[in-house]
Amino acid sequence: MRSMSAFPTPARILIAGLISAFAIITYGNARSEKDTHRPPCSDAQCRKIKSFLKAHYCAKSPFGNGPDDGCEIKGPTKSRTAVDVLADYHCEWNAGKSASECAHRGQPAPPVRSILSNELRRLGLPDKASGQTHFWVWKSTQSEWTMAAADYSRSAGDDLELCQVIVAIDQASHVTTLRELKFQKTDIDVPTTTEWYPLDLADANGDGQVDVVLEGDAYENHWLEVVSIERGSPKTIFSGLGYYL
Repeated sequence: MRSMSAFPTPARILIAGLISAFAIITYGNARSEKDTHRPPCSDAQCRKIKSFLKAHYCAKSPFGNGPDDGCEIKGPTKSRTAVDVLADYHCEWNAGKSASECAHRGQPAPPVRSILSNELRRLGLPDKASGQTHFWVWKSTQSEWTMAAADYSRSAGDDLELCQVIVAIDQASHVTTLRELKFQKTDIDVPTTTEWYPLDLADANGDGQVDVVLEGDAYENHWLEVVSIERGSPKTIFSGLGYYL
């Protein structure tokens, strides 16, 4: 071990301070450059969506280690008036137990379950997979489609098995894939995958059409996304806010 003076000189303090500041700036710039989940929000539509999201799905701001305009993500403050919840998987943090408490409410109808199961198999989920699959099925009361999602997971030693799909299903049972995660294994403590979770169905940009609001999750990075469904095709119209640790 190298020996160091127990009482650093002013010059050493200055140098150490400059090095620390440079490291912080470099880290911040590198993170900003690599953060594809929060592209610049410069046009009027993006700012309108951002304002809507901050009003409905943001708690403490800023939160975590940034960004400065980010926030702690929360569920909608009011009951979902435009959503008929047919199946849902919800978790809440129990401060007393220092753990999340999760529960299913409802189950997918057989035709929807079949669609989701087929989608998971398309993404590589083995037929005899022994993990847990959680479901969300939300019917929009202001459009002609239903948002349905299935999330499979299983811990296996130091690994975590994952597979996920989020789709929109119209009245003719046509399936539009919004997000998907192919079956794979990742480190259970530091996963390298990106997952998405349904947060709400809402008109985020004020055009009269219902959009899907999602929470993106890439380990210690969490953000909001808005997906618009136009003529059977999905389009991400916003990505940003949230926080990272």
